[in-house]
This record gives sequence, C-alpha cells and structure tokens, in this order.
Amino acid sequence: MAAERPQARKRIKLFAGIALDERVQHKLFAVAERLRERGLNARFESVEKYHLTLAFLGWVEPDRLDVLASALQTAADGHAGFDLAFDRIGAFPHERRPRVIWIGCRKQPAAYARIARAVQSVYAALGFAFKDDPVAHVTIARVKAATNALPTLSAFSRIGARVSSLTLFESLPAGATTRYEVRAQAPLSAI
Repeated sequence: MAAERPQARKRIKLFAGIALDERVQHKLFAVAERLRERGLNARFESVEKYHLTLAFLGWVEPDRLDVLASALQTAADGHAGFDLAFDRIGAFPHERRPRVIWIGCRKQPAAYARIARAVQSVYAALGFAFKDDPVAHVTIARVKAATNALPTLSAFSRIGARVSSLTLFESLPAGATTRYEVRAQAPLSAI
C-alpha cells in the first residue's frame, strides 16, 4: 500500500492597506454612482471593497501570516494617525484612455507617503519587491474594453477620512470577482 501524500498547503493572496469606515465608503460610492449615471461603461467595485493599497504581497504560504502581521505592526509603530481628503477622480494609465477609475487625493499627505514607505520597507526586508510608491486612491471601477475619455463630473464635496490603523487583507474568490477579509490590523499611535 502506497503512503498517503501530505496535502499541499493552499497559498493565500495578501495585501497591506488602509481600511475605510462605512461612512467614507458610502460617500465614495455616491460619487461612483454619479459616474455610472454619466454613462461610464465599466465594472464597478462593490462598496465594501473600497480601501487603499499600500503593498501588494501576492500569493504567500499561510504559515507566513503571523510574520507578515507582525511586520505590519512594526511598520505602524511610531507613526501617528492622519487624515486623508478624497477630492478628485482619476484613472490609470490616464484619463484619456482609462482602464482603472479611482477617487483620490489632489494633495497626498506626507504622513501617507511615510507610512507607505514604512510598510513597503518592512515587507522588502522579508523578500517582497515593489515597483512604485503607492498613490493615495480608492479603485471604484475597471474598464474592460477601450473606452473614450473619463466622463467629467461637476465638483464633489471633499470626503475626509481618518486613518488610525493599517490592515492586512486576504483576497478571496467570490464568483466572478473577489472579496476581502481582514487578517490582521495594526493600530497607529494616537499622538
């Protein structure tokens, strides 16, 4: 009789970011709905997925979860909470031929840049690589086919958000899309 092979461990897909409270998520969603009403032909993200990504880690072994959560806390230590002001709509790669539609900050706070660098630094020390510095934005829609320029919207009221912790998210399949589950949180100091 052949020995049973141990079952391979299933890898998990992780990223570090900033979770947004429901109030902020729903205000951002109202702006996304205005774009939908203006005829933007895209797949709109569900409101509960709205977040900011600081470091995409990708597929990792589940036994690394504790180390990755601890690293996130290390990145948070010594950094105070801060405020973000969502006040513009943009697109990647650019607004003339949008593929990813987002709501972001005209002026990215220095505290955001510092915490993003700290997060990427602790994960780089664990062997992860990052190409670019994160841009403070929330993805609201993805355009599948080439489209015309991003529809214009009249100005919308600035949406303020308080950042008081960092979050380690797991991305899980959910039918034709994904859902995010919080795997760890790391509070920023209250100073």
